[in-house]
Amino acid sequence: MIYNSPRGTSDYYGEDIKYIDFIIDTARNLFKIYNYLEIITPHFEHTEVFSRGIGENSDIVQKEMFTFSDKKGRSLTLRPEGTASVVRAVVERKLYVENLPLKLFYIGNMFRYERPQKGRMREFKQIGIEAIGCDNPAIDAEAIWLLNSLFKNLGFKNLVLYINSIGCSECRKDYIRLLEEFLKPYSKELCPGCVNRIGKNTLRVFDCKVETCRNILSGAPKISNYLCEKCSSHLKDVFDILNILDIQYVHNENLVRGFDYYTRTIFEIVSEDIDSAQNALGGGGRYDNLIEEFGGPKLSSTGFAIGLERTMLLMQDLSIKPVVIKDNMPSVYLINMSADFNGYLFGILKFLRQNKIICDSNFNIKNVGKEIKWAKSAGYSHIIIIGEDEVKNNTVTIKDLFNFSQSQLSWLNEKSRLINLLK
Repeated sequence: MIYNSPRGTSDYYGEDIKYIDFIIDTARNLFKIYNYLEIITPHFEHTEVFSRGIGENSDIVQKEMFTFSDKKGRSLTLRPEGTASVVRAVVERKLYVENLPLKLFYIGNMFRYERPQKGRMREFKQIGIEAIGCDNPAIDAEAIWLLNSLFKNLGFKNLVLYINSIGCSECRKDYIRLLEEFLKPYSKELCPGCVNRIGKNTLRVFDCKVETCRNILSGAPKISNYLCEKCSSHLKDVFDILNILDIQYVHNENLVRGFDYYTRTIFEIVSEDIDSAQNALGGGGRYDNLIEEFGGPKLSSTGFAIGLERTMLLMQDLSIKPVVIKDNMPSVYLINMSADFNGYLFGILKFLRQNKIICDSNFNIKNVGKEIKWAKSAGYSHIIIIGEDEVKNNTVTIKDLFNFSQSQLSWLNEKSRLINLLK
């Protein structure tokens, strides 16, 4: 029997790992600069964490969650996104008693049962941040700044930041009523998905990609015209700070986010180099009520998330190469000319590894020239060739692949010199 990976999952190796490591390392380094600390949450939670946090009527809760019962009949769900789990942890552990805002980041696997397509898998990796306990619009601006900086540091050039406000629960309530009145006459022209959203998660109609729906919505009332004074002032303050930071943005009045918990500022970053519906790189927004809904105090918060796989695929499509960060650590590739010399080989490997030198060997004996060429392309700084002469004379010949120098030393008497040559 031939076993295949489940639909919507993938194996990563080779070049993909270089991209994944580069994206994660870039994010970690940037989060450290912005004073975000890592949090790790379980891969599954009680189902109520997501149905309460994301919203009962959202597409994720209705259609996309991997939900199962444990042996005692309790409903559990593989996490489809990161924010609800982080909020649950913050409330359960009372992390909000620390100095606020509490700035956290996460990197982990998420799961959604949806139709697999390029950049959208059933198991995928997500990187995100949450700034807990701050109602100052400055924290929204900082989150947008951080998101923009992350993609610039990854090498993206033609970026567009879309920003909007979906108001607070009060002004949004009045607007949704108005929007539903506008949509009623078009009920036979809208796609089934949009018709189903009306009255349940009405704002999501703006997410629709069907051209007929988009044409209808172009004439819909804009929520920005119906914001209360506080929400309008909040958005203006966000814009003012972004102007100070010289960050370009577009006020996209049709922008919405798919989760019920968002309030006021929402944002999304897209690449103009990709002409498709899959050009969104990441996004997020403010949520003022979620902590309280989970049983904690009323604390305003802001966050964003990016999909790691989609980011990697877009980098590959745009020929953006991961930058290899030189750590100045020596690395040695030992080329063994015969299995008969394994004893000599492992003596050297043991010594190098005990001295924390990165090293490996060709356990399959191959052509020496090809091995040297491969070692250089793989980033090794030095090679050691173990042949009949070296074993017979108890010597080590070490070659610097970048300076083209070569040294020979006694393996019995000059081991410390070998380390000095490498370092």
